[in-house]
Amino acid sequence: MAKKRSRGQAIDLLDGVFRKYPGSRLVEFLGEGACLQATVDGDSFSLTKVDGVLAIVEEVLESPDISVDLNRAACEYLAGSKKLEDFVTRTRQCIKGTHNDCRMSYEVNASMARMLTKGYLGFARNMGII
Repeated sequence: MAKKRSRGQAIDLLDGVFRKYPGSRLVEFLGEGACLQATVDGDSFSLTKVDGVLAIVEEVLESPDISVDLNRAACEYLAGSKKLEDFVTRTRQCIKGTHNDCRMSYEVNASMARMLTKGYLGFARNMGII
């Protein structure tokens, strides 16, 4: 039972990171069918753009376009962002491991063609990655 509650809390955290402003602003760039996988402290979730909305579901994707692995501390830190610039700065800090115990890593699995057609390049540009 505790595991189920833990997964529900992780979904709430991901909702706060990606479906609420400012994280939601970045997700706007993703195209229909874009699929990511987020793993929070070992629990995996799919994040898929369906009908213009990011759906967060408890499932493991066979081949996600992008995989993100982060801990709860990183989710809470990102969800606490008030502006897009703060969100981007906090994301970089989590990836570099320079903010407290926040941890985040990612892997891009999509082809260049898929990156172009699903809006990942706009997402990456606004994140300051490219």
